[in-house]
Order: sequence, then C-alpha cells, then structure tokens
Amino acid sequence: MGKRIIALARLVILDGLRRHALIGLILFAMAALTAGLLFFDFIPRDIGRASNDFLFAITWLTGFIFLLFHGVQVMAWDAERGSLHTFLARPISRTEYALGLFSGLALLLFLLHCILGAMSWGVLNVINGSVSETYFQHLSLPFFLLAAFGLYWIQLLLLSVILLFSSVIRGSFPVLLLSLCYYFICTGLPVVRESIRQKSSAEMGQSLSTLLQWLTAIFPDFSWLDFKTLAASSDQAPTLLEIGQPFLLSALYISIVLWLACLVYKRRDLQ
Repeated sequence: MGKRIIALARLVILDGLRRHALIGLILFAMAALTAGLLFFDFIPRDIGRASNDFLFAITWLTGFIFLLFHGVQVMAWDAERGSLHTFLARPISRTEYALGLFSGLALLLFLLHCILGAMSWGVLNVINGSVSETYFQHLSLPFFLLAAFGLYWIQLLLLSVILLFSSVIRGSFPVLLLSLCYYFICTGLPVVRESIRQKSSAEMGQSLSTLLQWLTAIFPDFSWLDFKTLAASSDQAPTLLEIGQPFLLSALYISIVLWLACLVYKRRDLQ
C-alpha cells in the first residue's frame, strides 16, 4: 500500500514541477521576498518585527495561492479528464489514490516553503546587518523555523479540507468557493467569539461563547499555530505544551479529515 501511495505522490510532484504556473508562482514569491530588502527603508522603528511579518505574509500568500489555484485544480482535473478511472483501476485503491494525492501536494507545498523560507531568512539577515541593533534587536533561527513550520502546518490542514471538498463535490470552482468560505469562517470565528464575549450579557454571552468554542472542532483557530512574532522579538518563549498541543490537535484534525475523504472516495460514483 505504501509503495503505491509513494508512486502516485511522485507523479503529482513531477506534474507540479513541470507546470509553468507553479514555476511562475515561485518566481513571483522570490521577487516579493527580495523586495523586502527595500521594504525596511520605509519603517521608522522596529524594523525587525515589521520585516519579519512582511516576509511571512508573502510566504503565507504564496502557499495559499498554491492551494487554491494548483491544489484544487489537480484534485479536480483527474475527474474532469476521466483519468480518475485509470488511477483507481487495480492495483491502486481509492484510499491509496486520495492519500497519494494529498502526499504529493503536501511535498510540493513543503518544497515551496523550504525555498521561500531560506530566502526569507537570508533577507532578514541582510536587513539585520544593515541597521543598528536599536531597530533590529532580536532574530532567532529556532523560532523562525517554528514559525515557518506553523504556517506550513496551517496550509497542510487547509489542503486536507480541500481534499475532502473535492471528494464530495465535482468541479474545481465549487471546491474553490467552499475552500475560501471555510478559510474565512476559521479566521472570523475567533473575532466573533471575542466580540460576543465582551458585548453580550453574562448568561447569553457564556452560552454563545460555549457554542462558538465547540464550533472550533469543525473550524479550527489558525492563530494557535501562528508563531511568527517570536522570530524577531524578545517576548517570553511559549512552553513546550503551548507549542506541542496545537500541533497534536491539528494533526488529529487532519487525520480525521483524511479519513472522511477516503471514506467518501470509497463510496463515490465516478459516472
């Protein structure tokens, strides 16, 4: 089973590497990251944190575009072109197809993050060496790697949800719309929960807050995996529990979503 999943993942990776759109996305991100060398000239103070946030924002945007405009298309193309029947013919099962598709896109996304992360670290070091310590007081490689891995893990979570949507719904455009709605709900739900907690009465506010808290099981809070502020700041470092718990919970969430996607693929009518 593992060999067939790896073989399909390899096909997805090779198909992604030969697409000019993916290469163009990498070049666009590299140009945007290089622009960070000019970005810090417009910041009067706290250059380190502002440049760090800017570079991570570019990395996040690039990965998000990859998921929506490459990952969604790859998942839909096999069904639209009729090649899904060929993939699912023996000796590969539908579960192996779904896991292989996810693994290939996840490895492509990881490669993209490695390239952009290395460039971001280089740009931050150039900026750090170009200004005085007053404007760039702290730069930590371990926390930079933690922040980069946190962004990758968030997008891995989104990728699993996209795979689930793609298994249920035919067509790339509906999957794209659902993925965007899912992302906006996940990012907006914590804001709504905090607003209700502050403005509502004690009893009603508590009940609504509890309901919204339970909705986190379906729409997780991405801020739990956002550690980018630690890379260029001297704030107190989080404990191992505060770092490990979000990753463990999100790993469980990804596993459940992948299990549901495989279950849907098993029952899916390909006609």
